[in-house]
Amino acid sequence: MLGHDYKRSQKLDILNSMKLQKLLRQFIRESIGRNYHTIDTTPYTFDDFQDYNTEIDGAIDGSIYMTIFYKGEKIFPTQRFSTFNDAHHHSRMVIDKDRVYRMNNDKKEIKR
Repeated sequence: MLGHDYKRSQKLDILNSMKLQKLLRQFIRESIGRNYHTIDTTPYTFDDFQDYNTEIDGAIDGSIYMTIFYKGEKIFPTQRFSTFNDAHHHSRMVIDKDRVYRMNNDKKEIKR
């Protein structure tokens, strides 16, 4: 009889251990999942950079003019485009290039 009770208690210990592992894994997954949640899930874009200001204006003839500033200083000459999307795309390219340039160079070296 004692052997039977011993085997039964071993089975219960194994079941309890498996339940504990399952609960622990569930808790870990939930904790990790919580760390990846944010309030705003939209991606960051070049429009989010605070120091850059892009002015895209339309003219009477239908052309679009774009000027880009960094901290109030003009970093790219005003250019003319045929569509807003072309101007917007070009401003993204210029800002990305300028941002990478500024990250890779000393503040003392940045004089264009």
